[in-house]
This record gives sequence, C-alpha cells and structure tokens, in this order.
Amino acid sequence: MPDPSPRPDSFDPLAAQASADRSKGTADGRAVLTDPHLNEPASNDPASGGSALTELPSNESPSSVPTLRGPTLGGLTLKNPFLLAPMAGVTDWPYRLLCLEMGAAAAVSEMVSAVALSHRGRGTLKLLRTDPLWEKPFWVQLFGKDSESLALAAKMAVEEAGADLVDLNAACPARKVVSSGHGGALLKNPDLCCRLVEAMAKAVEVPVTVKLRPGFSPEDGPAVMSLGLRLADAGAKALILHGRYVTQQFGGEADWSLVEELASRVAVPVIGSGDITSADQAVKRLMDHHLPAVMIGRASRGRPWIFRECLSRLRNEEAPPASLRERLNAAARHARLLEEEIGPKVCFRLRTVLMWYTRDLPGAAKLRAGICAEEDVNRQLDMLTRAMEEAMEAEARDSEEDEKKADASADALADA
Repeated sequence: MPDPSPRPDSFDPLAAQASADRSKGTADGRAVLTDPHLNEPASNDPASGGSALTELPSNESPSSVPTLRGPTLGGLTLKNPFLLAPMAGVTDWPYRLLCLEMGAAAAVSEMVSAVALSHRGRGTLKLLRTDPLWEKPFWVQLFGKDSESLALAAKMAVEEAGADLVDLNAACPARKVVSSGHGGALLKNPDLCCRLVEAMAKAVEVPVTVKLRPGFSPEDGPAVMSLGLRLADAGAKALILHGRYVTQQFGGEADWSLVEELASRVAVPVIGSGDITSADQAVKRLMDHHLPAVMIGRASRGRPWIFRECLSRLRNEEAPPASLRERLNAAARHARLLEEEIGPKVCFRLRTVLMWYTRDLPGAAKLRAGICAEEDVNRQLDMLTRAMEEAMEAEARDSEEDEKKADASADALADA
C-alpha cells in the first residue's frame, strides 16, 4: 500500500526504493522506479493477486496473441512488426497495457523531459510507470537538447526504471516544444543531434533509437538522408521516421517513399510512421515499402484492437471489427485503469479518453456533451454503457429484420 505519511519536500524516490519496505523487485530482479506516495507498481507475483493493471479479461493472455518476427534493435528482437507510437498525453501506462494485450509488439512511452527526470520531478516519475510482467520491452522516449541531462536521464531510465530501449525525440512538431529547441528543432542542428545520441549511447548499454522527421521544412529538403547515416554512426540502433516535415505538423500526407529511401541507405532498422488508419493500411505500408516494422499512433485511440487486426491481416486472415460489447468493455477497463493511476480527478481525463470510444454511436454528440459535463467516473461510464446497450439493441433489431427479409426472399424463391 502507498505510504500514508505526508510527503517530505526533499523526498528522494531512489532513497525510498533502496529501503526494503518501500521497494518492489521485478520478475527479473530489477528495481522499479517508485514513489510511495503515488500509485505503487502492480505486484510482480501473480499468486499475490497483483493489481488491476495486470489482470486480464478471461479470454485474453499474452500467449493468445500470435507472435511474428519483428525487427532486431541492437540485441533485442521484437515479436512482431506492429508497434504503438509515442503520443504525449496518450501513451501512458494504462493505454500501453491495453495495446500490448491486443498484440502490439512494443509501446513507446509518452515523451519524458530529460531535465525534469534528472531533477526527479514527481510528475515526470509517473511517466515511467510500468509493469515488467507485461511491458517487455519497456521503451522510454526522452526529449532534451543537452548531452549531460540526456545521458543522465537515459541512465536513470535504464538502471532505475528498467527501460530496455531509450528513444530520443527529434520529431515532435508542437510549437511549444520546437520553440524551446527540443523535438523537431533538433533537425536544424544535425551536429547537436548526433552529439546527443552519442552521449546517450555511451551512457547506457541498451539500444538507443531516434524518432525523426524527414527535415525541418520541405524547403530544406530531406536532411534525414545524410543525418540518418551519422546517427547510426553515433550509436543509434534504429531510426523511426514519420513521413512529414516538422513544419507540416500533421497536415497533408506522410511521404512513405522517404521512409523507404532512408531504409535503403542506413544499416540499422528503419521503422515507418504516419497516416496509418487501418490494419490493411498497416500491412500494405509494411510490405510495399519493405520495412521491418511500422508504428501506429492516432488510429489506435479508442481502437487498441487494431494491433490484433494487423496480425490477422498479415496472416491473410479476416479481421472482423470489434463488437459494440468489446468497445464498451475496453472503454470501461481503460477508465478503471486510469482511475487507479489518477484517482477521483480521472473524470477530467475521461472527457477526452471516452470520446475515442464513441465513434459512430447514435446520438454521439449528445453523449459526449453529457460525459464532458459529468464529474463522477461511475456516472460517466453509466452514460456510455446506456448508449452502447441502446446501440446493441438497435443492432440486434436490424439483424433480426435482415433475417426475416432473407427468409421471406428464400420462401418466395421456393414458391416460384
């Protein structure tokens, strides 16, 4: 249980972690970065009952999802080629867990400030929440522009949080990030970008990856073609390329020909990202551009089963859409996992998260307004449940009508 005592101003999570009564070991003996005044990591012993974060639906287990060979990053081989892309405010631990259960081979964390992590910021430590029984590999994305802080943050992520992979964000197009010299702004200074990767690679023994865009602006051209070679020489074990320039943000279309070209030029794996909206499209991008893996981002919001669909399509199997019941169950589980993490204030976060699951529901606009006006998670879920059940009843009536029409047509043909 979390320590109920008041938080001291000088609280050091590492000192607390070293204390036997406040630390938890992982299944492989590593420590989990833990703040005892926040939610504790899920139990690593299934026999102990664990946490709700590690409980699976009765029909789901890690072994129930087929494994297909993914890329090898350094000495680490992923089980299939479909990965969850890092998204600020989205890929927290609960959401990564949902996607991993549905078959994602790996899920990258929200971007973590190297400076804030090196200063042990309380909110930043929460971004490193994980459960090693489920999240292997644990892939942490850092952002920064200083070699020293990035090297220290990478070392902390690996040695204290148990990260198996560390990524440098050189792609984020958000104005606030770029204007401060972080994220996509690094592409304007290739020398600095290479120094940062080199510092991180020297600081840790796990693979270092870099998330990139082709360049800062279309006018500058695809600087990543030369930069990619230099980053590999600096120690990057894989490059993740989103096919839009930084100044394009998310406008227009991602240029996957640039991803394929970069993959043909460098000796490390290149993972493609951008504009994947369906399982069919994910498989097509993977095969058409001869890539070892693809990352799925925004299309997974409210659709964690897209990874299961990708695996089915890669095997040339049918990938039926999730039923309304599955959508409801996923939304409710997502909400409860977030409630464990956030507490009573989760209702404000759910005003965004539950919207993802209301796509195509009758009366969705009214439902969304009701959820956004509510400040109790149980009532928010009641609203969603009623809307989903009404949709299921309507779906059942339509199916019954279709069957009656089919029977009537069959009778008419028989009489004829």
